[in-house]
Amino acid sequence: MALALDAPAVVRLDRVLERDRDVMPLCEAATRRLGVESWMLRLDAAGRVRGVVVLAADVPAGVRAPPEPAPATTTAPRPTTLDDPLERLEPLRPGGPIARLLGATQATGRQLADLALRSEDPEIRGEAVGVAVDAIVRDPALEQRVLAGLDGVDDAALARSLRGIAGDATPGLLAVVEERARGRPLGDRAARVRATLAN
Repeated sequence: MALALDAPAVVRLDRVLERDRDVMPLCEAATRRLGVESWMLRLDAAGRVRGVVVLAADVPAGVRAPPEPAPATTTAPRPTTLDDPLERLEPLRPGGPIARLLGATQATGRQLADLALRSEDPEIRGEAVGVAVDAIVRDPALEQRVLAGLDGVDDAALARSLRGIAGDATPGLLAVVEERARGRPLGDRAARVRATLAN
């Protein structure tokens, strides 16, 4: 079950984590305060908590579900969690750097993408890319969706975009994708974009 904390709960958690900041790592503090091991924090540039999603089979007391959304006015079906690659849960290597960082055994595609592109730790970046690419190559339909999403972007523009987000880590991230998806369309695309960076 995935529940987003309401705004007052997010504010309260941010205050508590601010008090804990000098005492223990953020990951440990959030796990203790939320009472579950699987969660995702969204922080702003100043490091303040702006959103919290709790992933748990049983929701602890004090964690409330958001109000039910109003019925959709459109007839188009919304993608389910399993249909949205950013919301799928992917298994992490037990005891690996991401499992230790998140305090969880799984991470969403969104968490992996964020860690791959923004983490300062090369070990975390590499593992995030590896887990994400492994998930994509296990599911040919997902690989096609990813490639279709990149279809309208040429290699040079994609290289510039990635460089703007990941900076100097871009060639290394592309090399991981190329290696993990070798012989597949995704690996071929990563190789072309990496070659563009070298020119």
